[in-house]
Amino acid sequence: QARLVRSRPQRRYAPAPALTMKAAALLLASALLAAAGGVAEAAFEACKSQATFDVRMCKSHMCSDCTLAWCMESCQKLQEDHSGCRCEDWPEARKSYSGEGRKGAGKYGDVGDYSK
Repeated sequence: QARLVRSRPQRRYAPAPALTMKAAALLLASALLAAAGGVAEAAFEACKSQATFDVRMCKSHMCSDCTLAWCMESCQKLQEDHSGCRCEDWPEARKSYSGEGRKGAGKYGDVGDYSK
């Protein structure tokens, strides 16, 4: 006598609707944030002497890391010579060397006994 063994049918479960909706909402939110971030940032516009300005201002120790008075004065003069130029990695609000975000800001001329 042959014995028939019934096997249970395999069940395939669909993901829970709440999980699917959360994943879709997360995907939509990340797409919207990415799109908003791309629109908010303005494109960098290079000036006529951008290559020279990059070497002398943006990539030099004198204008990026030095906090001595001589460095600050020299870089301000360099900015005057290349008016309209700015480093690509500067924040959008910083339009020139003397603008917000400069490393030596608050260390020369406007602090100490002689600033009062």
